[in-house]
Amino acid sequence: MHLKPYSILIAGALLVSVHASHAQAVPTASANMTLSAFAGVSANYTGVELARNGDVTAGVDIGFRPFAGFFPALEGRAQYPIDKGVLVNQENVLAGIRLGRRKERFNPYGDVLFGRGKLNFPTGLSNPSGTFIVLSNTTNVLSFGGGLDYNLSRHFGVKGDFQFQKYDTPVTASGSVFSKVFTAGVTYRFASGKIR
Repeated sequence: MHLKPYSILIAGALLVSVHASHAQAVPTASANMTLSAFAGVSANYTGVELARNGDVTAGVDIGFRPFAGFFPALEGRAQYPIDKGVLVNQENVLAGIRLGRRKERFNPYGDVLFGRGKLNFPTGLSNPSGTFIVLSNTTNVLSFGGGLDYNLSRHFGVKGDFQFQKYDTPVTASGSVFSKVFTAGVTYRFASGKIR
């Protein structure tokens, strides 16, 4: 399994075309969905010894009508290592729910994501008992996180994001590792109007 963030970007392009055709048929004031995309660079503290990766993270958000002051959205994102390190590198494709607030230009949010990921060990890493060497393993990934989007204009913004991700792997005694991923990036909002 070879995961790349390009799959999320392709899906985002398809959503944009669908959104654009829908926007022509429905007045902006009555639109009940928004579409945005983001991309950035990430520092990934992998949870395997002290190994770190430098990653590219990209994704899309489909936002819905607010309720009780909160803005719900479906989110899809992918993470791919560009600075892979020598011990381990991690990649994943995730989807889930995002819940945010809007405070003028500041948009804080939290999200819960689930998907598939892969841990690659370029030189191999032994299991705790030393009975075999692991070169790679594919696993489910559970991610909890949040961040802040800051709107620079109607369409563009910047992002700070943190994710705490759980991977299963046989290289640890517990059978799991927990990575901490810090991302700085840019956002683009495709919607031309505001949700009311």
